[in-house]
Amino acid sequence: MASSGEEENTRMSDESTASDDQDVTSETTHSKPAYHGSNSVWLTAGIIVADVVGAGILGMPRAVARFGWALGAVVMVVLLAANVHISILMWKVRVGCAECDGARTYLDLCRGAFAKAPAWQQRTAACLTGWSQYSFLFGLLGIYLLSAGKGLGMLFFRNQLCLPVWSALAALLLWPFAGTAREMGSYQSLVWINIITLCGTVLIPLGYYTVAGAQELERSDAHWYAVSPLTVTGVLSGLSTYTFGMTSQFMLAEIISEMKDPMQLPKAYATLSAPFQLTAFLVAGLGGYYWMGDKSAGMMNENLPFNAAFQVASTCLVIHMLISYLIKGVVFCMSILKKAKPQYAHPHDSRKRTLAAWNAVVLLVLFAAWLIANLVPFFGDAVDLLGASLTPISCWIIPIMMFVRYYMDAGENRPRVSSFEWVCIVGELLLAVLLMIFGTFSSIVTLMEHWHTYGPPFDCHCEGIWNTCECSADHIGMDMCSLIRGEVPTS
Repeated sequence: MASSGEEENTRMSDESTASDDQDVTSETTHSKPAYHGSNSVWLTAGIIVADVVGAGILGMPRAVARFGWALGAVVMVVLLAANVHISILMWKVRVGCAECDGARTYLDLCRGAFAKAPAWQQRTAACLTGWSQYSFLFGLLGIYLLSAGKGLGMLFFRNQLCLPVWSALAALLLWPFAGTAREMGSYQSLVWINIITLCGTVLIPLGYYTVAGAQELERSDAHWYAVSPLTVTGVLSGLSTYTFGMTSQFMLAEIISEMKDPMQLPKAYATLSAPFQLTAFLVAGLGGYYWMGDKSAGMMNENLPFNAAFQVASTCLVIHMLISYLIKGVVFCMSILKKAKPQYAHPHDSRKRTLAAWNAVVLLVLFAAWLIANLVPFFGDAVDLLGASLTPISCWIIPIMMFVRYYMDAGENRPRVSSFEWVCIVGELLLAVLLMIFGTFSSIVTLMEHWHTYGPPFDCHCEGIWNTCECSADHIGMDMCSLIRGEVPTS
């Protein structure tokens, strides 16, 4: 587990010598030890990969299908470059703005950047930042728990439990780790395991298709395009999936705060993490599209027959989603604990009351994430909705506004920005606004349509996780269902 050195631990121990039965008043009088990050450049790069390349990568073939393989690859590269650029803008605010020195959270960074702004701007920026970050984080936790639950159902496809039950079991599996991790680098080995399982989730389906051949996929009706016939709905859906899958700005301040040397963030992000991200997205997106064409849908590992490869890929999915939840859950739960009981919020405080308070928050958030996971139990639609509604404002608009405010107030110390970079910033801002307005509307319409197709929230939703004709008649490898389709009703 990450530590801040023997000296800080000794100081914390001295502060905690009093009995756990002491009252809250005396606890709040403890002096709070200064926080110092300890994560290396490589660990930070791993956390960024684990943060960015999460559930969104599984929908990349579906996003590429909206554009075609050539245009889809170009859009992917451009949007990843935009995300790296916006992240570097945030880093410039963090290290260049005197009021942002020591900022540990996204909200701290926003308040520092707007410290010299009029009061109404300060209030508006702080409200938007807090609301968008926590809403986005909560939505992500729901998607991760939904995906982990579906992965368990796919792993044990012969055990006919409904999706809400599998999601609850995923939450129980996660609790022991979430209840003891109070920093993103707490379980360093899990960061690297997350990257390995991510690769397995993507490469196992692609490897299986390479060995088994195209006939296994039964996609004779699929089409492949360099540039697909574009539709407004399709473009918005593709952009939503891309932006959802590539963003990390809403957690970047927290990631920087845990670094031993925040000045090394560009190396961790642009030099180490971004090339891996691009490779992973291209392999997943183009590889999945190569085999599935314009019939790509859902998570790419769903497009396997019910067999051993399907189960191994599902195991990787479960582990990947649970660790992704763990990383973001630390930030979300800590923000709640700081508001509710700040005297228990120091990550190195080992008092029993502190651990109890932390686990109370963790369990509450797990239950709430389970609820939201089963309110929108359709992976693709949930990704599109989150990518269109909250990603633009939390990960594009607010970081750009912070940089512009810092630039205006910095005077002679303002960073140099070329005319070309200003054009890029304006373009990124316009794209974010358009996607937030029109993409959100399109995603809501699609979601309502699918509720009528697949059933309401908290329904069983056994599609793709039970190897029965009642639930998975159209699943790859379920050819026998076509013979009895007239006798057994489909879901």
